[in-house]
Amino acid sequence: MGEYVVFAIDNDDNVHTNAKFLRYVDEREVMGKTKGKMKLCIGSYKGKLERSYIMRWDDFMEHIAESGYVDKQESILILRDGYYGKVYATLKFNSAYNSDLHAEFTNVGYDDLFLGEFKSIPAHEAQYEEAWTYRPDLDTYYVCEAINEAVA
Repeated sequence: MGEYVVFAIDNDDNVHTNAKFLRYVDEREVMGKTKGKMKLCIGSYKGKLERSYIMRWDDFMEHIAESGYVDKQESILILRDGYYGKVYATLKFNSAYNSDLHAEFTNVGYDDLFLGEFKSIPAHEAQYEEAWTYRPDLDTYYVCEAINEAVA
């Protein structure tokens, strides 16, 4: 899998904002400026339903992080390959949250929160979770599950 990020955009309930954002990303993908393709997700963060996206971390940092579309996001979810085929999730907080600055996700912060394994669950179990991600392209729900083992 590599390194990916799940994120939402600011003002995601506004149709025009979504259209501009999707056009912005599509233009970069069509011109071959990205290494991968962004995928639509639906998720819940702190119990709030939101449209979200998943894309490669390097594409996010190059095209999205300072685009103005994620400036008001509290955090993003970083997904990394782990041992034995597992995927691990870390919540990375925006150090410029609640400011007039562009989002700042570049530095590894002391307040990054390791959440555990990012794993699929049955759809009927997702409704009981405060935070989950649904990938329509895979028809799969995911949650972060705390683990007890040390992860290097």
